[in-house]
Amino acid sequence: MKKSLKIIFIICLIIGIAAAGINLFSASQAGRLEEIEAQQAARKQALAQIAAADILGIDPDTVVVPDEVEISGADALVMKLNNSRAMLWVLAVDMVIIGVGGFLYSAWKQKKKAKQGVKLAALCLDLAIASPVFFTASNFLNVFQQIALNFVVAVGMTFVIISGGIDLSVGSNIALSGLLMGILMKNFGVPVILTILICILFSGLIGLVNGVLISFLNLPPFIATLGMMSIVRGAAYTVTAGQPIYTFPKGFTAISSRVGGIPLYSTLILIAVFLLGWYILRYTRIGRYTYAVGGNENCAKLSGINLRKVKCFVYMFSGLCCGVAALLLSSRLDSAVPTNADGQEMDAIAAVVIGGTSMSGGEGSMFGTLIGILIIGIIANGLNLLGVAQGPQKMVKGLIIVIAVIIDVIRRKASESAK
Repeated sequence: MKKSLKIIFIICLIIGIAAAGINLFSASQAGRLEEIEAQQAARKQALAQIAAADILGIDPDTVVVPDEVEISGADALVMKLNNSRAMLWVLAVDMVIIGVGGFLYSAWKQKKKAKQGVKLAALCLDLAIASPVFFTASNFLNVFQQIALNFVVAVGMTFVIISGGIDLSVGSNIALSGLLMGILMKNFGVPVILTILICILFSGLIGLVNGVLISFLNLPPFIATLGMMSIVRGAAYTVTAGQPIYTFPKGFTAISSRVGGIPLYSTLILIAVFLLGWYILRYTRIGRYTYAVGGNENCAKLSGINLRKVKCFVYMFSGLCCGVAALLLSSRLDSAVPTNADGQEMDAIAAVVIGGTSMSGGEGSMFGTLIGILIIGIIANGLNLLGVAQGPQKMVKGLIIVIAVIIDVIRRKASESAK
């Protein structure tokens, strides 16, 4: 598919999601509008009673006239949106159909992505047969909550694995960043927006340190990030003496609040992170360099690519994604605990590998990762619905990773032998 068409489909998706978001926001203000309309009706009724009393010659002093309702600019805007809700829904549905339809057609032309989509559809069908609760709105919201954290982390992990590396420190990074958010807001009174920026940059700094250890000191990615995992997790226990932090400011917890029953702001953050990762990986120089370094590091070096800059970037980007994940997790839980996101690295790696990214590096895509995230999330949700304990669930996830890597190795050997 041409780049221009993809941009058009992305714009259609953004417009459709924005229209749906505006519509849901308008629906969430229905109670406020009903209250205003009730106050206006009461005032009109009182004024009508006074006018009737004057005509009939009756004393109107017993009639209590409510104060005139002051309609703010925001209320006036919501009223206008409420009158256009039908048009907004039509626009949202049409734009999403155009955008999703375009990408599905593109994915169908690429056999690998099409096969992953078929697997996802078959998995959903199996779970729908096994549990009638699966295809319900409340369950899909549960799936969204389950995949939101892994979604953001897996976007950054995709860059790392395509470059031929691995990042085991993501879970610890999320925990420490979440605690730092709580400390800054509750102990020092730092504003919410400034706290979020500081902590996302702090998470990016942790990722950058990983990149420096790997690129400048030539440490194996597994060893460098394993050590960082222990250091950062230990720091998370140390800064609060192992104690959790509760009750964040309302402006912070509102990020994970629901508008019209849907976590609108969290959804918009996820879409923004995904589109940013997809665009960088697909259409920027650093994205192409990431593939080159993962495919053949020696050839990339001979081609003039600065390996250190590329590796530092991918680990820093993974760290920034951890900061966003910490924001979503802490906001949803209204707390930060040193044990948060324990084992998150395995979920992210599983999603990326199942999505078709090769553990050997040099191959993968953001849309493949998206399908992998959905598969992991739906499997976890299905196991919960079927009453499977956490122990067997972890075994299933580990088995999925092993099988996905085995398939990748077999496929690579077959490709090399064909050459």
